[in-house]
Amino acid sequence: MKQLFLCLIVFTSCYTETQKPDYKFMNLVHQQAGLDSSLKTTIELVPKKYFFGEKKNLKTLKGTFKIKNTGDKPFKIMSIESNCNCITTSYNRKEIAPGDSIKVDFILDLKNSRGLIRNSIIAIGNCQFGNQTFYIEGTIF
Repeated sequence: MKQLFLCLIVFTSCYTETQKPDYKFMNLVHQQAGLDSSLKTTIELVPKKYFFGEKKNLKTLKGTFKIKNTGDKPFKIMSIESNCNCITTSYNRKEIAPGDSIKVDFILDLKNSRGLIRNSIIAIGNCQFGNQTFYIEGTIF
């Protein structure tokens, strides 16, 4: 008798044995994915990635990126979330008109970090899934 084994692996950022997945965040992503496609718009993050290089004893990293609405409907921001509690964000509006953009400021707490750093910030709202992630990468030694 032949048996078929199916293994589904789901990766969530910042998951370790001591830090469980953020279910609130995952629920927001599911809400976004479940929106009627006629209500969705497209966005672009500029830049898409921030590579800060190799730094010695860096305690915090501050930066900005823009979210531009490239679609024809207003982008309504449900949330701008990080893959861990080490990043805080601030922005001034919850809605971006077509053709308009907003600036998102972030602060990454690196006090207890060493080695390769890979984090992300996700804009959750009525946009097409897949183009709303801003990446931060570098090395702390």
